[in-house]
Amino acid sequence: MIEYECRQTVGKRTTRWCCTMELKRMQPPYELELSARGHRFHLLFGKHTYGNFLCIPNWDIGCELADYSDIFWNTERLSRHMKKTDAISVAQALAVIREYLN
Repeated sequence: MIEYECRQTVGKRTTRWCCTMELKRMQPPYELELSARGHRFHLLFGKHTYGNFLCIPNWDIGCELADYSDIFWNTERLSRHMKKTDAISVAQALAVIREYLN
């Protein structure tokens, strides 16, 4: 189990929350169980011919990603499909898990 902290700043107010994740499949396509702010996300992610992808089947979400470490771009992309706080949680998870992948 891996724990990490997320934060969102709006104006002068910063909100922080803790997330936990567990890598279920350590080879492409990777699978990850994420728990954040009372929500559960089942992430499937990996590479395709033109870049990286992410699917969250239990939320009916699928999209392309930048590099897993690009939290800003991935958050913006995911925010089209989910609340900003959830997008931050998922984008941060990808950045953190990056160091555990082969």
